[in-house]
Amino acid sequence: MTVVDGAGGSDSESIITQSERIAPVRRLPTLLVLCVALIALVVGFGLQFNGSDAYPDPEAIDDEYPSHVGERVHLWGEVVETGDGTVVLAADPLRFAVSDPPPRAVDPGDSVQVYGTLRPDRRMETTAYDVQSTGRIGYMYGVSVLGALLAAAGFLRRWRVDRSGWRFVPREGE
Repeated sequence: MTVVDGAGGSDSESIITQSERIAPVRRLPTLLVLCVALIALVVGFGLQFNGSDAYPDPEAIDDEYPSHVGERVHLWGEVVETGDGTVVLAADPLRFAVSDPPPRAVDPGDSVQVYGTLRPDRRMETTAYDVQSTGRIGYMYGVSVLGALLAAAGFLRRWRVDRSGWRFVPREGE
């Protein structure tokens, strides 16, 4: 900001205007309100979630497997075997065979999320599944980082940080 003197000339000395001095003071209450709202949301979610799942956990199923036969369950497991045309998952301490995914779609060590109906002989008739292989996780993070860098570059191409006012302002000529 430049100051204009009474004679119509301009002073080359930069000053901070009253509104620029007040801006950080107005931002502090806004920041505090947002932090309190975030904490309230986290606490509110914690109070609503009672810690019980809609489906039995692997330990409960393993302890009383016959009583859970015919139930629809949702489990996470690690692939431990892929022989004889079946996939065997381990969800400590439970081990069970699944109808899907096919053995060619997974490798030992992959994590599989399965949803289906428990059948006798520790088998699950799979309704839906999702395989998370270790190679896909690295790819996911790589693409996410690349996307974040591209978004930041696109934003910072037209905006710059004004350190005196703690804000983003358009670049000159925009």
